[in-house]
Amino acid sequence: MNTILVIADPNFEKSVAIKQADKLSQLYNAKLHVVYFYYEDLRGLGDKGDAFKESLIARMDDKANDQLAELCENNLNTYEIVWQKHIHTWVNHYAENEKPLMVVKTGNRSETMFYTPTDWHLIRECPAPVLIVAEDKWSRTPDILASVDLQTQLPDKQALNHKILETSTKLASKLNVQVHVCYTPLFSPVLRDFGLQFKDEVEAKAKQDLSATILQLSKQYQVPVDNFHIHAGKPELVIPSMAAKYHAGIVVIGTVGRKGISQKLLGNTAENILSFLKTDVLALKP
Repeated sequence: MNTILVIADPNFEKSVAIKQADKLSQLYNAKLHVVYFYYEDLRGLGDKGDAFKESLIARMDDKANDQLAELCENNLNTYEIVWQKHIHTWVNHYAENEKPLMVVKTGNRSETMFYTPTDWHLIRECPAPVLIVAEDKWSRTPDILASVDLQTQLPDKQALNHKILETSTKLASKLNVQVHVCYTPLFSPVLRDFGLQFKDEVEAKAKQDLSATILQLSKQYQVPVDNFHIHAGKPELVIPSMAAKYHAGIVVIGTVGRKGISQKLLGNTAENILSFLKTDVLALKP
């Protein structure tokens, strides 16, 4: 039986991730494995620290059992309390070994130069698909927006396009909703200001060059041609705008993790749009 790994919202104050994961578990006939993370630095406390840890985990275990009994009907669901400071490290290890269908977590969409939240680590590093759930959505409708790079010539990115479209159409079929496909060709405001490039011309050329590709993908994935949308601009701005326009509840996007200083300074499209989107984001890797 497939398993969906759920990172529970902290302190039992909310249940956004569990509720969304429970809906998905019914669609995919999967069970949930819900993990409640907690950590305190108890160094130097000796036996008192050990006693505190045991007592706290016991209390959390009782609350977790009550919460899941209230929220979920599937008695095959499991849970555990994990004492871990670096959540992404534990999750990545679990995903590598257990191969869950996906990882579900409520979004924490803030970033500074010197602190990378768990969301970003999971998007960059987790081998399983990662669904970042929005607490406050623009729309409750569950239509899906699939973001792809239709002009790439790289085999791995072309394969990722197909993975995004296949995942989107399968999920849309289960939800009985539409799929919209978004492609954002690069457009330079600097070149525009010098009269060397114009947005409407970039879009028109892309539509002309991609007409055969769109027709082929439309037939392959049963997505109407009219649901393929080409809008030039910065993806982190265009994609949220299109998600709002087409009432998408989920945006499916590909992500390739960066390393070193480029990870801090550049991130990637999936990471950059998190601060702009008010919808769920399903991030897939090649």
